[in-house]
Amino acid sequence: MAVNGEDLRVVGFVAGVHGLQGMLKVEPMSDFPERFEALSAVYVCRENEPPLLCHVKRVRFSGAQVHIALKEVTSREDAERLRGAELCVLEQDTWRLPQDVYYADSLLGFDAVGDDGTRIGMLKNIARGAQDILEIDHHGRELLVPFVSEWVGKIEMGSRTIEILNWRRLIEGEEIGGGPHDGH
Repeated sequence: MAVNGEDLRVVGFVAGVHGLQGMLKVEPMSDFPERFEALSAVYVCRENEPPLLCHVKRVRFSGAQVHIALKEVTSREDAERLRGAELCVLEQDTWRLPQDVYYADSLLGFDAVGDDGTRIGMLKNIARGAQDILEIDHHGRELLVPFVSEWVGKIEMGSRTIEILNWRRLIEGEEIGGGPHDGH
């Protein structure tokens, strides 16, 4: 069966190598890292290459990272070549999520609308980190919005919209979180 990028969902990316036998250090792109224990196979996806099906031998947790051994990766050199690659699963194999929890990549392309209904722009990326950041294309300018309840309201899957609260403060260049005289 031929698989392309549209059939896959990213669950992590290869951040490094652990040991001499090619174990991969993976940064999970999931709030549910335990999902890795249930994996029997993953697709390794690198830019401009077809997805490569690999079989999971072993999974270990190390802090926020997941260490994964793949049957097809047998040396440190093999693993080093995969640094930066995405680990993906078939869309049909993704876990059902609790209400109001979303796969980040399923929100890309959503219209960002203000709490007053004004169209702000389009969600083009979600930068993962200690606090995820929405990157919105606002008339050719990048608008960065913390993905927290103070700034993000309702997400409507049907209309493909994500509500941005207090959005005028962001557009007008006010500091996020405000200062001592911002009326809070």
